Amino acid sequence: MTDNSIRVTSEIGTLKRLLIHSPDGGIGKVVPSKFKEWLYDDTVHISQMRREYNEYIKLLLYFLDPDKINYIKDFEKKQTGRKQADCFKPGHTDYFNSDKVLDTQQLLYAILQHNDIRQRIISAVCAWEGCSFATERKLEAIQDASELAQVLITGVLKSPDKKSSEFIFAPVPNFIFTRDIGIVINDHILLSNAATAARERESLLMKFISYYHIFKDSQEKVIEISESSDFFLLDEKEQRYYKTSVEGGDVMMIASNHLLIGCSERTTPSAIDEIVHAIFRNNKTGIEKISVVKIPRLRAIMHIDTVFTHVKKDTWVLFGKMSERVMEEKNKQQYSYYIDLLDKQVAADYEGVEILRFYKPFKEMYEPSKNYRQDISYTIKGLESLLRNISTEDYDVPDDEVKIIYSGNNVFPYDEREQWTDACNLLALKDGVVVGYDRNEETFKGFEAKGYLIIHAAELFKKFDNKELTPADVSNTLILLPSAELSRARGGAHCMSMPLLREKI
Repeated sequence: MTDNSIRVTSEIGTLKRLLIHSPDGGIGKVVPSKFKEWLYDDTVHISQMRREYNEYIKLLLYFLDPDKINYIKDFEKKQTGRKQADCFKPGHTDYFNSDKVLDTQQLLYAILQHNDIRQRIISAVCAWEGCSFATERKLEAIQDASELAQVLITGVLKSPDKKSSEFIFAPVPNFIFTRDIGIVINDHILLSNAATAARERESLLMKFISYYHIFKDSQEKVIEISESSDFFLLDEKEQRYYKTSVEGGDVMMIASNHLLIGCSERTTPSAIDEIVHAIFRNNKTGIEKISVVKIPRLRAIMHIDTVFTHVKKDTWVLFGKMSERVMEEKNKQQYSYYIDLLDKQVAADYEGVEILRFYKPFKEMYEPSKNYRQDISYTIKGLESLLRNISTEDYDVPDDEVKIIYSGNNVFPYDEREQWTDACNLLALKDGVVVGYDRNEETFKGFEAKGYLIIHAAELFKKFDNKELTPADVSNTLILLPSAELSRARGGAHCMSMPLLREKI
């Protein structure tokens, strides 16, 4: 890829290229006894999950690479019964192979074709997984780079006759959430450092993909965050406290000069400290201010993009329980005794939101010892006022025109139910056009009240095919994906995307 094929300056600029990962066989291997360790809350019906994900892929292609749509349609016509078209399967000879909608497995396959890189990846994965020498030799014996890419992701090795298979290491069932493995910051990339062992192979593979494919001609633009050199000297309790982990769901390229980072269950204070210094030390990232949002360490709100996402310059979707305005209003209202007790308990669970901001003085050289933090408490009182501040300060939107749409339309218990199923985790295809799940019906009411059209992806495809509409015509719209199985994996459209190129707002 060339430098001009990688640039993200916002969360809402027209999307031109992104990285995804289609549900692989490893997801179908998740068992209840491994839920906690593998970060799942339920098993999924993998065939149905793939059908739903294929709708997502088609939607992306309609907007990003429409020339591939006829190719997809031709293969779908060949489907018999419930068999799925092979054109959606990375590594298959009939894969649609877009250069706009890229799959991690395809990029891994590309670099595995180079023998020196192939050996490095096999050695690195086997060292991390603690494989035997015999297992490493089995991987080295795989001649087909596409097959090897699949094994490194799923952990499943087929026998030479393809009639049986064995687990040689654990799957990486969360790889579908490519947002978490890295974040493009203008024309640089910040690689994740996974918080849990279940996702560390994802981080490892993404490092190779970044250095040897996406940024192979400009490796200096890859930013890595790692543990301090003396981390191994700390005792076990101190290591838990000072662990350096960051995941992309907690990092938003919110404007061309503004980075937003969440301190959460998955991203630690020490990682944020490293990021602030790394970004300000690098004079070429273009970042002049960094806002840090501290949220409670809860499974329900594992990253900040499960709490809010940007819809349009003047519009956000937000979990109301995290809004200082909502909580202030509810405290003024009278409830029945039963509901009042529930709300008080819920409010207590979500206490602890804190906003910090760091500025790098214009044209000033980075100084490691300098405190770049500035007091913003006089203008930003909480999360909602932060979002309003971004719209007004970064996008010149008058404060009275900023719109906040709430999860579950801010009605209990739908607000919590639909936040859990990613009502706030939306992907912007362009300013004002976002993708979400079809199950969050109360949230739709909030969008409709703000003048947004709600339409299912399949219905939109028909309009495109009948020439009633083109992707360029779509505006102020929430596009719905089928989500019976996708939502079980605990991530929405925002999580399932890693933007590589957006048009500048």
